[in-house]
Amino acid sequence: MSRWRSEKRRIPSGLWIRVSLLIALVLTGIALVRFTPVGDYLTDEHLLTLIETLRSTWWTPFLLIGLFAVVSVLGLPPVPLLVGGAAFGVLCGSMYNIMGLLIGAFLAYWVARILGRDFVVRITGDRLRRAENIFERHGFWPLVQTRFMPLPFAVVNFGAALAGVRPIFFLTSSMAGLIPSTLIHTYFIARAMATHGRARALTLALYAGAMVLFNILLSALWIQDARQRRKRYLRLVALRAARQGRDGPVREAEQNPPRRLAR
Repeated sequence: MSRWRSEKRRIPSGLWIRVSLLIALVLTGIALVRFTPVGDYLTDEHLLTLIETLRSTWWTPFLLIGLFAVVSVLGLPPVPLLVGGAAFGVLCGSMYNIMGLLIGAFLAYWVARILGRDFVVRITGDRLRRAENIFERHGFWPLVQTRFMPLPFAVVNFGAALAGVRPIFFLTSSMAGLIPSTLIHTYFIARAMATHGRARALTLALYAGAMVLFNILLSALWIQDARQRRKRYLRLVALRAARQGRDGPVREAEQNPPRRLAR
């Protein structure tokens, strides 16, 4: 306990201010949804009505993408916006949703990195460095897979920033995960909106099946990548052992020459 207090006292006030801003930002998003009319306007029904009303205007897609950025930074779920994007159809809706999610994910990542990264480094120290090394070696496919799992969008973005995932690593894994997953989301949401009864139930069943199938595929890629890394590691260890075994007698002879030669 005393050690924790001493480490806590060493944290500069600027870091406390920044992490407090990050917490305040997330709490502001929660408060807007829970205690103001903003939460009512972010429902599927209201957004669909708004999109249908403004669909003919040229700036509606920009409004949708801007809303993606705002809700992502505030830590709010972007699912209603996906429904709003699907109202534009599969092709245009996928494009708008992908752009909005990628921009929102990267903005949320950078906000968390700027405001909270140094604080986490100061608290965790070498443990975070070890976590970063693990992410560098094994984290790509698991991070891609998070985009196909029912995890909160904000948790993935903020967590990656605070866990030390490098920007380029986060961007590439987000693109690899968000582009196909958003295509699936938009397609099946648009299909569900255009069908009723048993057809809609079948569409939703296929929707769930597609997500499960992609999770299985990504798990297989993750396992295969881990096996290949393990094989390369074992080959490297065997190669080093062979070199040491071959050079061992020579080094021993150099360090302990025969007595006749020494004389």
